[in-house]
Amino acid sequence: MAHRRADVRAINDEIRSALQERGELVKGEEAGELTFQTNDGKRSFAPGDRIVFLENDRDLGVKNGMLATVESVEAGQIVAKLDGPGGKGRGDSVSVPMGDYRAIDHGYATTIHKNQGATVDRAYVMASGTMDRHLTYVAMTRHRDGVQLYAAQDEFADRNAGRLVEHGTAPYEHDPKNRNSYFVTLENDRGQKHTVWGVDLERAMKKAAPEIGDTIGLEHRGSETVRLPDGTTAERNAWKVHEGGELAYTQLENRLSRSGVKETTLDYARDFAERRGISEQMGIASEIDLAPAQKRGQEAHSLALSSARAVQDRSFSERSAFEERIPSRTGPERNGDDPQVSRNDDLDRGRGDDRRQRQRRGMFDGLKLGRSAAAEQPTAQDRSGQVQEAAEQTETPRPSIFAGLKLNAGRETSAAHDEQEREERLQETPARERQDERLTRPSDVERAIDRYARAYDSAEWNNREGLPILETQSRELQQAGQQLDQAQPGASALMASALRHDPEARQAMTELSGRERVGQLNAGMNRERAAPADPDIRAERFVDRWQELQSERQELRGWHHDDARGQVEGQMRDMAQSLERDPPVEAILRDRSDDLGIRNLQQSQSLQQAMEQQLTENRSQNLGMER
Repeated sequence: MAHRRADVRAINDEIRSALQERGELVKGEEAGELTFQTNDGKRSFAPGDRIVFLENDRDLGVKNGMLATVESVEAGQIVAKLDGPGGKGRGDSVSVPMGDYRAIDHGYATTIHKNQGATVDRAYVMASGTMDRHLTYVAMTRHRDGVQLYAAQDEFADRNAGRLVEHGTAPYEHDPKNRNSYFVTLENDRGQKHTVWGVDLERAMKKAAPEIGDTIGLEHRGSETVRLPDGTTAERNAWKVHEGGELAYTQLENRLSRSGVKETTLDYARDFAERRGISEQMGIASEIDLAPAQKRGQEAHSLALSSARAVQDRSFSERSAFEERIPSRTGPERNGDDPQVSRNDDLDRGRGDDRRQRQRRGMFDGLKLGRSAAAEQPTAQDRSGQVQEAAEQTETPRPSIFAGLKLNAGRETSAAHDEQEREERLQETPARERQDERLTRPSDVERAIDRYARAYDSAEWNNREGLPILETQSRELQQAGQQLDQAQPGASALMASALRHDPEARQAMTELSGRERVGQLNAGMNRERAAPADPDIRAERFVDRWQELQSERQELRGWHHDDARGQVEGQMRDMAQSLERDPPVEAILRDRSDDLGIRNLQQSQSLQQAMEQQLTENRSQNLGMER
């Protein structure tokens, strides 16, 4: 078993090839091997093949993860014997119509997820850098008798590990202007070379005494402060040289024992609470600061819901009796002619201030329906009396859920009231804008930027941790770039340039998330779009790129790097020729010729000629040194 499906596919293909070479499995259509279209592509099956079912099917009687052995293959059909409690081929025989059921694949090897819950006599596990301790536990506990773990050394090799190519003392980064240091150059299985510099490497290499061609690993063991001959102090790195296999075992142990905590809905509790304005009830400090008026509106909404439920729960008779006890405030009955109303008024006057307070807090207090309600507005004197009475109370009552509700009541004439409402609206506006911004559906460009940021962040995390970038991560990043270009042509190149040159965009990519990150990245792309218009910025980037190519070219010494060095020199010549089309940048770079490695630039000589002459001279010097 293996974690990655690509590894499972490779193992299945290798096992089938070995069986065919040994004559235990037929090969070719003439011998009885047929090719069928499956959900994962075309697969060839022959009698004796091991297969795995990948979907449940009640009609066939198979479930996801079931294993079987092929008995025969025919046009459009595979007959297989399911595994049973007694082992391989001890179950029922099923006929699989390949035109209807295509969720099938070779079953010599399967993923770790497919084997959860399974028990076998012997298990063989291929380790990969994508596994964690949970997957390792599942894989290493499927056996009764024994289990073997296999791992490729290059899969778990550290960046500072590989075959020893050369080592010795030289100016730092092979630049004659720099002080001498010790270097070690290593080459990995892909032919990529990496040079490590450090004064302490000389001591470590003498102690380990490796030979050229040996596989070694360099362990950085921290740094210590040392005093240099000129009296200054500096931080010196300490190194230890390991045998390559030893370092790979250490990396294997670290990878397979790491925690791989999965995301759950609880990881997004903050966003959920903020969108619904319930962060305080959930004990989460919200970044959204609701205005006081908006908070009162939320409390009123909650109060209205509970009151509405209470009213719905009452029986019709109880509501009728309750309504009969409430005196009507509109119509001719207000003149006191009705005896029932008079009796109710007497009772109200006899119950004192408590009764009046309860009436002011009534659920429908202040509700006025009809055009006549406009004529019944309290006068300014009445309102001032009510305000004075409320101030004299020792405890401020909770405002009614319908307090201040006026239906068709006409326009308020009080200037003070208009001013108060205007201030409340101004206080609510920022909070509403923030909520509207979070609830607004993102545009196609914003969605594409968010997808690209997620894909880039995933791959960059692996890179920071020294892990290999997975094929799925590279494919997702490529597809995200294509989506970005579809939403806005040329946006993927603009994003890459912004992440390379704009510190704010890089910081947003690594430290922010969600819409805030999307907004900052979009702003960085806009800045990057305007940057080429400034010749100073173009000149600065020209120098940076030229120096990078110079460093790469210096590292590619020797006849075995001729092709790679030629490609780098081709890029440098293209850059030199581009100055013909950009006179402002060429004028700026003439004053910075030292940064380009050009000494004593003549007035009559163009910068392009001097740069190409430098490439030719350095090429001749390298050839002379190789001879």
